[in-house]
Amino acid sequence: MTRRRRQARGSRDRVAELEQIYAELPEIECQGLCSASCNAIVMSAAERQRIRERGVDIAPLDMPCPALSQFNRCTVYDARPLICRLYGLVEQMACPWGCRPQGGFVDDATAHWMLRRVEKIGGKPDLRGHGPDPHAG
Repeated sequence: MTRRRRQARGSRDRVAELEQIYAELPEIECQGLCSASCNAIVMSAAERQRIRERGVDIAPLDMPCPALSQFNRCTVYDARPLICRLYGLVEQMACPWGCRPQGGFVDDATAHWMLRRVEKIGGKPDLRGHGPDPHAG
């Protein structure tokens, strides 16, 4: 198997693992009113790559998020990173517009555990927003 094919297979495996974690989250009926909260996020390298593949590059200090459309809707919603998915699901990040997760909030310990799992699968966050973190190890 060529190196390129191994990398592609590894990437598909990481995406599948990320999707499994995302599937563990409770549903929330978003009203789409929270776009003011969409900025300055940190995500794993794999999550950043998924978004780049959709034509958007999000740096950690981007304010507002460049993935927002002119109508303040997320243009990469299906590929959004875990931190965005947790918004409204964790009590400390409760939606100010009243959207609540079905079955109740995700507790802080579970949210942190999920973030660590995503980092393990997807690589350490790139805090500069430009390629892999050379200090990741």
